[in-house]
Amino acid sequence: MPNELWMIYDKTGLDRNSTFVEMFAERGKPYNIDVKAVLDTEYLSLLKKGIQPCAVLVRAIRPSINAEFEKRKIPVWNSSFVSGICNHKGKTREYLKDTVFCTPTVSCNSDKVNEILGCSAEEVRQYLLENMDFSSKFHEQEKKRICSAKDFVIKTADGHGGSEVYSFRNEAAKLKKVLRETDYVIQPMLPVGKESSDMRVYVLKDQIYAAILRHSDKDFRANFSRGGKVKVVFKDQIPQKEVEAILKKFSFGMAGIDFIFEEDGTPVLSEIEDVAGTRMLYRCCPELDIVADYMKEIQKMLFDK
Repeated sequence: MPNELWMIYDKTGLDRNSTFVEMFAERGKPYNIDVKAVLDTEYLSLLKKGIQPCAVLVRAIRPSINAEFEKRKIPVWNSSFVSGICNHKGKTREYLKDTVFCTPTVSCNSDKVNEILGCSAEEVRQYLLENMDFSSKFHEQEKKRICSAKDFVIKTADGHGGSEVYSFRNEAAKLKKVLRETDYVIQPMLPVGKESSDMRVYVLKDQIYAAILRHSDKDFRANFSRGGKVKVVFKDQIPQKEVEAILKKFSFGMAGIDFIFEEDGTPVLSEIEDVAGTRMLYRCCPELDIVADYMKEIQKMLFDK
């Protein structure tokens, strides 16, 4: 009998990522691991029936799901700790603010955002200066970015793929129409120059796997899913010191660490994707197969005692 590995998605995520599940299923065959997609609305009923997987990859942004499997001593990636920190941009910055230089960030609720949308840019700047929990190590850099910012970015704390990211100066009216009851973060727009660029560093366990540069000359959001251009990054271009410092603070299965590069080349941690997608990695690096390599690592973690 093969060992069953569950990939847990919400309905929308599964509809969008069925091919990704198929890739895992194919790569699991050499290890006698049967990969199965399970909806976030169904896993509990399966567990109550006594049906248990050998391991779980949670691809929904619900740390409580990860915690449920941990409680049952079923291996799960990523952990509920990783999911809880990395799926909230404010918590990510709070946890790493003295480890690496992060985008200055203030968390608030939707009521506060609604209030801020009626403020001037100078009032937003003052709000950040008064409410920032400054880093003990990067205080001056953070203050400088806030004081010199020409615009501010407002995002949902749990958004990903460039969704629900708004320019305060240019998209306040748009945000006001779609504002929802959740946590938000407010950040200064960083000095990136004419072309917005950021880097996704893929990590597998405690190692750098590959990195992709995303850039856009039309939008401050350079995400691949929003039409950003992508290219592979050579090893000497990766902010290795920063990535290694982050890796010491987490225990990942697979994740994506995102850096914004300022005009002078300074890398600034933007966010960490717990449920990182791999489309642009396969497009830019067809010689690599991160799903196969991840399955190999899962096999080792489960059965190589």
